Amino acid sequence: MGNYLKADGCKGGEICTIKARGEMEEIRSPEGEIKSVLNYKIDFEGIEKTFTPNKANGLIMIEAWGEDDEKWTGKQFRIRLTTANVFGKIKKSIIVEPIVIKTEKVQ
Repeated sequence: MGNYLKADGCKGGEICTIKARGEMEEIRSPEGEIKSVLNYKIDFEGIEKTFTPNKANGLIMIEAWGEDDEKWTGKQFRIRLTTANVFGKIKKSIIVEPIVIKTEKVQ
């Protein structure tokens, strides 16, 4: 799925749109450890990229949109930049801010 969304390629404040349900991929950490990650195809400023949410971002997305990621297609989030410990190094990191449209319940 190449062309990954990375914090270094963001300014912060960009709005991304999820294009499809997540796909599992196995990756190898710098220490050689193999782990499974969930990748999402997204639209980032008109370019298709792959977004791999970390655990915190995954939980934020589930809280905003529910556990069924089939229903996430078309959902949007804003990118906020922060720093985080990534494999033992402090790096610029992405935090998602889901854009949730609240609708009034009609009675």
